[in-house]
Amino acid sequence: MDVMEKLVINGSGSSKGGTFQSVEINGSGTVAGDVECDTFSFNGTGTADGSVKAKAVTISGSGKIHGDVEAKSIRINGTGIIEGDLSAKQLKIAGSTTIGGTVKADNIVISGKAVMEADCETETFQSEGKCKVSGLLNADQVFIKLSAGESYVREIGCRHLQVTGRKGMLTLLRLLPQPVLTAELIEGDEIDLTNTKVKTVRGNKVKIGPNCQIEAVEYSGVYTCDPSASVETCTRM
Repeated sequence: MDVMEKLVINGSGSSKGGTFQSVEINGSGTVAGDVECDTFSFNGTGTADGSVKAKAVTISGSGKIHGDVEAKSIRINGTGIIEGDLSAKQLKIAGSTTIGGTVKADNIVISGKAVMEADCETETFQSEGKCKVSGLLNADQVFIKLSAGESYVREIGCRHLQVTGRKGMLTLLRLLPQPVLTAELIEGDEIDLTNTKVKTVRGNKVKIGPNCQIEAVEYSGVYTCDPSASVETCTRM
């Protein structure tokens, strides 16, 4: 980069976009325009009006990006809103995040709450928090460990999927709802489900565990079903 300048916005200041070494928003500041930098960090309630291209993006307060985000690593510890598309090698969501556009990443780890309003494509998808994917989740490996309440993915297409339910003390005492994953369609090679409510499951090796409600299972290899699960129809392809 030609310009190795640091941009720091404190308070409610604003600055126009450009190319910087680092960008830091420490208040309710605004960057107007597209930004290209090594590191971009929100520590307050900052806003980026354009798109952000960086090596690393960190949102520790509550940051809003109106455009697309492209980075090697994106970490959201606070509250993040990204209105455009997101592209990253590593995406870690420990706080609460809403992404309006498509998500493409090598590795996604969710320990907080993530809402993806379009499709998501990744190699590995790990969620131990709550997730909502309104489109298709396309991944090689998907590991979902459900916490209290509902997670929702419209469609999952993967090689290997494992859904497990984590029963905390508050769930056992019925103070919190039973954790559940709801989906329209799950398609994969190896599928292992617990606490899942889905219309159609289609796979080679299918294992339906406890607390599952499935309308239709279609399998080509091995099929096992827990006695407590509800499966309406089961067909060998």
